Amino acid sequence: MQNQYQNLFEGAFDTFKVFDNLTVAEAANVPANAPKSIWQILNHLVVWQRYHIACIKNIEQCFELDEYESWIETQVDNQQALDGLVATFYRQQQQVIDAIATFGAKEPYLQKKLKYVQELSVHLSFHVGEVVLMRRMYGNYPLPHQMKEFLGL
Repeated sequence: MQNQYQNLFEGAFDTFKVFDNLTVAEAANVPANAPKSIWQILNHLVVWQRYHIACIKNIEQCFELDEYESWIETQVDNQQALDGLVATFYRQQQQVIDAIATFGAKEPYLQKKLKYVQELSVHLSFHVGEVVLMRRMYGNYPLPHQMKEFLGL
């Protein structure tokens, strides 16, 4: 049985398969006028999620994250590193979902934890949108009218 918080955030961490079948060439490319590559965005998301998961698990030990330091300038150079980071990203997503499943009305610091989850989901949607657009520019991600079939809905 789902708790009310699972219901509240159901689907909030859907990435629409945006990192599936990602190649090194796609991940390393920085399109014209784009500030970062998909690889840099993915690294940023992993750092951002690591921070928020740590805060959710131990809210009393939470510290301020310097977002600037969560961005890297290097690029990926092999598929194994890319696939490993994508796997880390998805494991983190599951950790957030699992944490939400433990929330109850009498959860210590519940409001703060929910705020972290909300921030994670909003932040994720912003960057997933960037990656969707970039992958569409590369011609390897479905257009809106193709999404239902792509997602298997």
